[in-house]
Amino acid sequence: MYRTEDYESFRLSTGGLVYRFLNLLHIQQADSYSFKRRHIALITLCWLPLLLLTAIEGNLYNTSIDSPFIYDLTPYVRYLVILPLLINADIIIDQLIISVLQSVSTSGILGDDNKAQYNKAIEKLSQKKDSYIADIVILVISYSVVFSYLTNLEELSVSTTFTNWIITHGDTGARLTNAGWWFLLVSSPVLQIILYRWFWRFYLWVEFLFRVSRIDLKLQPTHPDLSGGLGILKNGASAFILIAIAFGALLSVGLAEDILYTEVTLIQSLTDILGFIIIAIILMTLPMFFFSKQLAMTKRWGRVVYGDLGHRLSIAFDNKWGDTSNESNGEELLKTADSSVVCDYADIYNVVENMRIIPMSLKGYFLQLAILVIPFTPLVLTEHSLLDILKRVIDTLI
Repeated sequence: MYRTEDYESFRLSTGGLVYRFLNLLHIQQADSYSFKRRHIALITLCWLPLLLLTAIEGNLYNTSIDSPFIYDLTPYVRYLVILPLLINADIIIDQLIISVLQSVSTSGILGDDNKAQYNKAIEKLSQKKDSYIADIVILVISYSVVFSYLTNLEELSVSTTFTNWIITHGDTGARLTNAGWWFLLVSSPVLQIILYRWFWRFYLWVEFLFRVSRIDLKLQPTHPDLSGGLGILKNGASAFILIAIAFGALLSVGLAEDILYTEVTLIQSLTDILGFIIIAIILMTLPMFFFSKQLAMTKRWGRVVYGDLGHRLSIAFDNKWGDTSNESNGEELLKTADSSVVCDYADIYNVVENMRIIPMSLKGYFLQLAILVIPFTPLVLTEHSLLDILKRVIDTLI
């Protein structure tokens, strides 16, 4: 059974078959995040062999093919940007998740009777993240994607004459280069596995929030976070936006290749970009709706209670100071705190009135939108050079 003092050691990023395998290889240490080891090991495994194999095969800087390795955005973005981002995401996500677990436990919204149920939900989360079954399924899915690509090589040779360092087309049809084999059998599955594991952990977090939402929480309508005390849940949504950024970077590099090597334009790609951003925001917001019923009930209760209290306070204030025939009332009021009490109460009632039925603010949505746009900003350079952009900016200032 989980205890309050155990929350600080909780790590959503650990557990499972892949984590166990990395420990056996001493790439990952159980008591640390081992960032340097994992960066060196995984980049050496995924990116360096591609560089060496393309150099040996003559495709590193081969201008006779459409996309030599040196000019291909995919390996750079995948293994020198996205892969380190996913590795470094571990500590950021873990710390934000810990802040949620601790705050919910110590804030008082559980009451004295529900802590055991809450600890049981955390224990369930811990058991599922440590399961080997999910990692086995992820391995199967990752290599199913690889084999689906391998079975379509002949179709690719018929539909296109595009050549690159991964696949070439000749009289005998399509064939993979040695670098292409490494990319499909090693580099691509490794990145997919790391990304899919975080998708699975996001699902586990959503499932955990659902269990917590079934607890009879002691929410307060006057809580200054305007969410009854559940404002800390925004930390969870903020944590997983890192995974959305990584996935957005994958989509961005794919769109960049379409713009650079086909007739697709940046304007035509906006639909895909907007669709991704909208879906990402919806997925991060949906778990918040689990608490909407309790928040709505708390808000209704707050309106009734503090509406009645406000009415009684107004009557008392008017009875004491509303006598217009008493000319000394104004001077006497300056000597008391009655007026500040009324003003303070008005602020309290505004908190109740502005209470949200989901623990997320409009400012939070704008922040998510701004962050999710970041992976797609380099696409501007596919149609306009940096020099052209700077020139246009300078022209507007003159």
